[in-house]
Amino acid sequence: MQYTVNYFDLAEKINTLIFSRYLKDTGWEQFPSKRTKVKIFQLENERGFYQINLPVDRTLSDYKEAMYRAVQTAADASGREIQSVLLYLINPCSDILKIRLTNSNVENGNIPFDDAIRIYDNAKKLLAAAAQDILHPRKYHQGRMEDAVSRFLSGCRFGQTEIGSYVVSVVCPFAELDEQEGYRQLSFFADEEKCANSLTRQVTTRVMDNLYQIKRNVDEDNMEELILQAEKCAISANFYEALMNLNCNSEGADVEFMAEWAPAVRNKQCAYDRILFSYDYCEPIRATLNQLRREKSALTKIYGRIKQLDATPDVTKRKDGRITVVYLDENSRPKTTMVCVDKNDYDKAIAAHSKGYFVEIIGKMTRSSRKTIMKCASFQIID
Repeated sequence: MQYTVNYFDLAEKINTLIFSRYLKDTGWEQFPSKRTKVKIFQLENERGFYQINLPVDRTLSDYKEAMYRAVQTAADASGREIQSVLLYLINPCSDILKIRLTNSNVENGNIPFDDAIRIYDNAKKLLAAAAQDILHPRKYHQGRMEDAVSRFLSGCRFGQTEIGSYVVSVVCPFAELDEQEGYRQLSFFADEEKCANSLTRQVTTRVMDNLYQIKRNVDEDNMEELILQAEKCAISANFYEALMNLNCNSEGADVEFMAEWAPAVRNKQCAYDRILFSYDYCEPIRATLNQLRREKSALTKIYGRIKQLDATPDVTKRKDGRITVVYLDENSRPKTTMVCVDKNDYDKAIAAHSKGYFVEIIGKMTRSSRKTIMKCASFQIID
């Protein structure tokens, strides 16, 4: 029997405890056996009757071959490709987002160098935008990315591509925000509810939901809703920019997004797991992005120190705050402005004020009653 060398070798790396749980979570029934080195699972569905003899002892002479056969049977029973099942079993505590690019240049499973760089780079930006939209909703995100988002992205990995088109698989291990550590990856055996509420599941579902909302509004010719979503900070300009640059502006190209939800975590999955954007969607997305960029160009950036803080004394009721910042204008003259910030940025402002740090603030300047007021779009501490 001939095997693809990579898949054959990868099968040996699978944890049998994880494979057993995967089978139980996907409807397989385990039957008792006198053989201690093998577990027997059976499944009957509309495709037929299947049995897996799962090896649990790595000292077996045919362990690698038996494990490969078990994965192949599991793939056949689910109607999936073996590489898809392997990818999950090697990354079990993960959601997997796939981005499929289809055009005449990638039919043989390879891709032009510049296009590959673009699709990998913007896949990362798409996840980053969704994570920032969750943690700190804004119309557009500027300045330095916060540590929790950077660590989340560093935990994600690109899987192997697939033949026929060009598919980028992004493996997103479950991770949560921790008050002490800031960011912590979760074990495969972590509580299901904790995984369902993790930052990872929030990001992967947000990506697919954003894509669905964008496509639905374009299909319904409801472009005003796209701008309104940005105004509500539901979908940032950063997300549109990453989507636009994922080669959907290449004539004749289709970009399809697919989600494979970790089967052990059934809660809070997005209702959509397959969304296709053809080249026809390019212009509406570009028009929305251009409008958001025009608004972004009207923003002002200042560097300064915080002079005064003002917010509701009761922290439990605090939703926002106002800070007074002293900075130098383009002529190096000292200026003072009041900046309206949300609760998260107000907490940052308290820390910056207590340590005397400079801050970088981006926002829209207005004048009212002889005062200059800025509505904050981005707030960063410069330490």
